[in-house]
Amino acid sequence: MGLWVIQPYLLVCYLFFYCKWVEGYIKLSKEEDLELEEQLKRLNKPAVKTIKTKYGELYDCVDFYKQPAFDHPLLKNHNFHPEMRSTSIPKRVSPENEVPKHDYKPVNIGLEGGGCPIGTVPIRRTTKDDLIRAKFHSEMYAPKLNPLIKEQPGTRFALARTKLNIDYDGVGAEISVWNLPVNASQYTAGRIKISNGAESLEAGWMVNPDLYGDGRTHMYIFTNAGQSPCFNAQCGYVHLRPDIPVDGIVDPVSSYGGNTFVITLAIYQDVVKKDWFLKMTKDHTDIGFWPSKIFTNLGNTATQTEWGGEVFSPVGVPAPGMGSGHELEEDTTKDAIFANANIVVNNTIMDPPRDLKLFVDSFKYDVKNEGNVGDDINYLIIYGGVGGGTGS
Repeated sequence: MGLWVIQPYLLVCYLFFYCKWVEGYIKLSKEEDLELEEQLKRLNKPAVKTIKTKYGELYDCVDFYKQPAFDHPLLKNHNFHPEMRSTSIPKRVSPENEVPKHDYKPVNIGLEGGGCPIGTVPIRRTTKDDLIRAKFHSEMYAPKLNPLIKEQPGTRFALARTKLNIDYDGVGAEISVWNLPVNASQYTAGRIKISNGAESLEAGWMVNPDLYGDGRTHMYIFTNAGQSPCFNAQCGYVHLRPDIPVDGIVDPVSSYGGNTFVITLAIYQDVVKKDWFLKMTKDHTDIGFWPSKIFTNLGNTATQTEWGGEVFSPVGVPAPGMGSGHELEEDTTKDAIFANANIVVNNTIMDPPRDLKLFVDSFKYDVKNEGNVGDDINYLIIYGGVGGGTGS
């Protein structure tokens, strides 16, 4: 009987709090307000230059050595520099001329005007509203930190994952990007993931009003290392590129039955130094990296890789769509796809094994492992669904 009493109460609290928030009625205590001001001072570093995007976002060009990564207690003494690149580049099983040449269109993520000056990196400016949204959502968003258990309700998945039987040096794919409607305290995402035990790294696209303050599609990374999991550039990820932010708006996006726009992402390990690099585009441009010293398990190797979709909604609130927002039709112009899905083993890029484990925890979503279909798509995984479920 207690469960039936508590769940409606939580839902009423969520709706009431949310309505007050969007109308701007939340009142912070003097202590809370001062705490937020101190956080803003720590998060927003001195800028050499500020870039305002056409969407109104502000990116501060921060000196490489003053970026948020170096606030991490394990990175206080380091010898990193802006020209750092991975020392070991994964090789392909097949010749380079066999890399897919399909007509999927790349998205635009880079900053206008060439981005930040050399020696600086773009860091999205944090506002007080950002911190208030994060404060409100912190408990509700806890499933992100430890998903797939009953004690963390609200998150739904449709995943294809490798088995826990070998060591992996990387994961990658060409990921179709979409924009689906979500409400406050919800998100929908498509991502690759690599993990070892409780530690994991993700990269992909996401629509998340609580995180970004808008309903647009953004690139994102998620770092789960030790006691400091976080999104984007706030807890140990070292950014390298002056012209590409790690959390930029992805534009344009795919249309159902129309053009397919993709972002090519990979997370590969430098097998010499053991750092994990975020790579983008088919030529594997290094965007940034996670130093091995911030990890315990991933500081050595990874034991599992994933491709798939993820959504979140508070308990009792209808969940958003996933992928393209439609049921799977096995049509790459209509389904959300991971084309050229790949893994890295022994510093060699190869197809995932055909016996990937498929995981779906709601009948509203689905994932299928199509295998190597040729046709310049190579290894294909599709996923998605209409949403609407209100499970616990």
